[in-house]
Parts: sequence; structure tokens; C-alpha cells
Amino acid sequence: MFKRPSSRRKTHQGGIVLNLVPILDAMVTLITFLLFTMSFLSLGSIESPFPTASTKQIQEKLKEKPLQLTVTLKESGAEIWSPFNKIAPKKVPHNPDGTPNAQGIHDVLIGVKKQFPKENSIVIIPASGNTYDELIVVMDSFRTMEAGDPPIFQKNEQTGNDEPLKNLFPNVIFGNLLGDA
Repeated sequence: MFKRPSSRRKTHQGGIVLNLVPILDAMVTLITFLLFTMSFLSLGSIESPFPTASTKQIQEKLKEKPLQLTVTLKESGAEIWSPFNKIAPKKVPHNPDGTPNAQGIHDVLIGVKKQFPKENSIVIIPASGNTYDELIVVMDSFRTMEAGDPPIFQKNEQTGNDEPLKNLFPNVIFGNLLGDA
């Protein structure tokens, strides 16, 4: 008895043809949508470096006690102080609506900048109840000089001329983000 030949050899199975047109159409539409929405999205950022220090750097800096200007935002108001008592602590009460008095803080910092024109860093210690918008308004009052502010001059070491400062304390560092002030 002879075996019958396999029927698989005689049947021609065609490969499965996938229709990729709808998937490609959806992908092109999605990519186009993402490209158009990203062009209208503008992101702004304020750089705030993490505190970094090595033991040698700390020892060299602590030979002369730094200002280390600090602003603590509390429930009742803001306190401007220096841990090394280079300035007298000053309190600025909040506005009547409970938001930090950014203009009052700015005015106190103008006086501090007049005493220490080379200082560029400030530490902010926010309270747990401060909102993002409040922090941004307060940080803006730290960083920039306004048009109505009295000019503060600093000697340019390259030219030897006194030049007006454009920034108040441009380096804002966050301190104690997890604790409550």
C-alpha cells in the first residue's frame, strides 16, 4: 500500500496581508497634532541650584563668616535674617489677604544689598501653606531690581568703573523644603 501524498503540498496558502493604512494614518495625525501643540506651549523655568559643599570649601568659606541671607516665610509674615548675625533680623507682615508682602520684602532686601553689594545668593525657607504662585512672586521680588528702586553701584573689576546693579539676589536657593518653618 502506498501512502497518499500530503495535501499540504498542493494547497497554496497565501500569507496574511495586513492593512496598515489606518494605523499609519492615525500615527501621522497624532505626530502632527503633537508637533503643533508643542509649538504653542511655552515653558519658563527659574534655576535654583541645590546646595553643594565639600568640607574643604566649607572650611575656606567659614574663615570669614558669610552673610547667608535667609528669608523665612511663616504664617504671620516673612522674617529676613542671617545665621551669622551680619544683619539685624527684620520682620515683614503679610498683606491683609494673607499673602506674603513681596514689595515689603523687596524694600528690606534693597537695604541689605546696599550693605553687601557683592552678595548674590539668598535662601528661602517656605512654610507648608505657601502656594506656588506666592513663592514665584516672592522669588521675583528677590531676583530683580525694579525701575523705582534706588541705584546700587558696584565696582567693575575689569574696567574699574562703578556700574549700577541690574539684579538684586539672582541666586535663589530653597532650604528646608520638607519641614515646616
